[in-house]
Amino acid sequence: MTDIENYHNWLRDAHAMEKQAESLLVATIRRLDNEPQLRTRLEQHLYETRRQLSALQDIIARNHISRSALKDAMSRVAALGQTIGIMLPGDEVIKVIITAYVFCPF
Repeated sequence: MTDIENYHNWLRDAHAMEKQAESLLVATIRRLDNEPQLRTRLEQHLYETRRQLSALQDIIARNHISRSALKDAMSRVAALGQTIGIMLPGDEVIKVIITAYVFCPF
């Protein structure tokens, strides 16, 4: 695989990860009415995620790179699974924090 192909694959992967983050954040924010500080921070993170996603989409379009529909779809399914896991009652805030800690560094 050439350096250019690796670069294109990396951009596709980064796009899929940002889409997953966006889906997860939107679903989580909807459920945090009782935690205004956490909700505000997640809304800020969602704004940052959308800016990064927009920048990636610009780079992908500028370089005429086809996006991976499969990776985008799989990232959405993964985000849905994570959201369902968070929705269990009782320890929702703890699960949000753990999910953010594990997912966001990547």
